[in-house]
Amino acid sequence: MKKHIFYFILTFITVQMSFAANLSEYAVIRGTISIPDLKTKEITLYNVEDGKPVVAATAKVNSLGEFGFMTPVSAAGFYYVDYGQFKSRNQLIRLYLEPKLDINLVVNKTNYVLSGKNIGQNALVQKANEIYNEFAPFARLGENVSYVEFYPFIDKGIAKADEFSKSIKTKDANFNKLLKLAVATDVEELTYTFFRMPRSVFPDKDDRPAVIKTWMTDKKFTDPDLLKLANGVSLMTNYFFYVTINGGEKPKRLDLTESITHITDPALKDAYLREEVATSRMKIEEYEKIAPSIKPFMVSDASKAFLLEYEKVLHKNVGQKGLDFTYKDINDKPVSFSDFKGKFVYIDLWATWCGPCKAEIPHMKKIEEDYHGKNIVFVSLSLDKPKDAQKWKDFVTKEQLKGIQLMADKDFGSDVAKNYDVNAIPRFLLFDTKGNIINADALRPSNPELRVQLDKLLKG
Repeated sequence: MKKHIFYFILTFITVQMSFAANLSEYAVIRGTISIPDLKTKEITLYNVEDGKPVVAATAKVNSLGEFGFMTPVSAAGFYYVDYGQFKSRNQLIRLYLEPKLDINLVVNKTNYVLSGKNIGQNALVQKANEIYNEFAPFARLGENVSYVEFYPFIDKGIAKADEFSKSIKTKDANFNKLLKLAVATDVEELTYTFFRMPRSVFPDKDDRPAVIKTWMTDKKFTDPDLLKLANGVSLMTNYFFYVTINGGEKPKRLDLTESITHITDPALKDAYLREEVATSRMKIEEYEKIAPSIKPFMVSDASKAFLLEYEKVLHKNVGQKGLDFTYKDINDKPVSFSDFKGKFVYIDLWATWCGPCKAEIPHMKKIEEDYHGKNIVFVSLSLDKPKDAQKWKDFVTKEQLKGIQLMADKDFGSDVAKNYDVNAIPRFLLFDTKGNIINADALRPSNPELRVQLDKLLKG
């Protein structure tokens, strides 16, 4: 979609004189940031594409805190003003823009004052934003609130939102429908997000607000207008995350094919799958297993372009020569990657201080035992700090770790970590018998699919 991006430093007279002839195609927003000590120098105006916010324009803030936009509006819809608060949910400044609108905003820390020559439906939208702002504190990362505060609020909050939605009765039926959908989406999306945030106090697994069950239906997402909302895709992802975690079964990381059975609209399926694939951090093997089931639904130009680039990046290292490192084992004997030529090599990058790494150790021991004597080498390569070398040696001895145990020379600054862009562990690498990369972000030992892959390689 062609972007129409325009910004200017606010000069009211210039706007009125220079663009008067074109106002039939534009909406004008004049604003003043009235927040002490706020040092923002730029304001962003977002609109919506495929259920997510995208930058429509940016504007400089002058020394008086003033800013302005004159943005083309080809179709009426929601736009969002961001002075740095948007992603943190500190205040929602959502506007319904149409051609010819002329809006003034005075933005305070927790609210904004709306005025202007032609504000359209935005007094009503502001009331919807206020409902959003009442729910938002419960869905912010780092807020010191728990279910103890949220549960007593939710029924009253939903009742207020429902009452407001019933009052939306303008002469514009399309606007009425979209604003009602926006209010419902705000309430649900923020509620589901609450259950994703880390808390200090947690409810029992089955202790959930009763209203949530009424939101769960077999065909949950049917309205393509959801893609006209900046939190449309977020609602779908948070909903399915909630259902997965609270569904009574063990979470399924790749349950995309099941999720999309609850989405009836093709455009919604397309947008949801694109977001999930982009954020899933799937391994090559995981993606290739699920791709045939999801690609038939990813048919938009945006999804086709995304998949082309995604698959290119996913496979960018495949077939390349592995780094020929040399590190010492617990007996200070140097061992090189090239020593393993002729065998498949599976490398575990870990450290003694890493909890998730140590959780993989029993699985690593078992897989080493089961594949002992086969044409594969298992290497555990520690990224502990050099000063902790003895701690690493003691840990290897105490835990009776098998396979080949090595320690890198400069922890995350070592060549192996830098070569494979390792910034978090555990991380696993898999190489073929020629020392070439099969996967630089391989499956974990705890994943049963790893055995399936290894068996296939060894038989091949």
